Amino acid sequence: MTSVGIGAVFDSAATHYAEISPLLWNPIGEATVATAAIGAGERVLDVCCGTGASAIPAARAAGPHGHVDAIDLAAGLLAHGRRRASSAGLGNVRFVQADATTWQDQPYDVVQCVHGVFFLPDMDTSVTRLTGLLRPGGRLVITTWAQGAMENFGQLFAEAVAHVRQAPVAPPTSRQAASTIDTEEDLHTWLTARGLTKVTVTRFPLRIPLDTALAWQVVLGSGFRGMLTGLEEPAVEQVRAAFGRLLRERGMTELDATSLIGAGTRP
Repeated sequence: MTSVGIGAVFDSAATHYAEISPLLWNPIGEATVATAAIGAGERVLDVCCGTGASAIPAARAAGPHGHVDAIDLAAGLLAHGRRRASSAGLGNVRFVQADATTWQDQPYDVVQCVHGVFFLPDMDTSVTRLTGLLRPGGRLVITTWAQGAMENFGQLFAEAVAHVRQAPVAPPTSRQAASTIDTEEDLHTWLTARGLTKVTVTRFPLRIPLDTALAWQVVLGSGFRGMLTGLEEPAVEQVRAAFGRLLRERGMTELDATSLIGAGTRP
C-alpha cells in the first residue's frame, strides 16, 4: 500500500482509533515513553504519532522547555491529537501532517515510533534514516508487536473478509515486515544493524477482555480496516456478522496486544 493509501485508511479510522485508545494505544504509548526516559528540555520526534498516544506523554516528560514534533500522514488522527494536547494544556507539541521518509528537522534527543515502522516503505532504510536525525548520544525507541500478538485476532478477521469476498485475503505487507522484528532477539539484532549501541528490548504485556462490539471497534480503529477497502456497506456488515460469529465459535474472549519496546543509542 502506498503512503497515500495508508494515510487514507487511518483517516477513515480516526474516530474509532481515538475511541479505543484508552484501552489499547495509550497504555502502549505510555510504556514506550517510560522506556525512552525522556528528560526535561529534550527534543523528541514522534513518528506515525496517531492521536498522540506516545506524543502526549512525551510532551509531559519533556516539559515546557522541551519540544515534541508529532508527525503522521492521517489528518484525521492529527486533529484528535491537537485536541488532546489543547485539553491537556500542552503547548510544547505540534502535530504535523508529514511523511517520515522526507522529514528533515534535526537533531533530536529521542526519535520514537509506536507500531508504525512496519508501515514505512523499505522499513530498514527508513529507520536507518530516522536514526540519522538523532544527535550523537540520542535514543531511537521502536515499539512493535510481539510474536503472536494480534495474530489470532487478525486471522479470524481475515477469514471473515475472505468469506464475504469469496476469495483468499493476502496478509498485508506491514504484517510481513512486522514479523521480522517480533522477538526480543530479532528486534535487538535489527536495531543493532541500524548502527545503534546499548540496545535493550523490553516486553510490555497487554491483554484486553474482548467482546464482539470491542473487536469490531479494534478493526475500525486500526490498520485492519484496510482489509475492508472496496467493500460496500452491506458487504461490510456481512463481514462484521461473520467476524462476530467466528469470535464466538472459536471462544476468543481476549485480545493479546503484547508489545516489544526496543531502544538504542546513536554513537
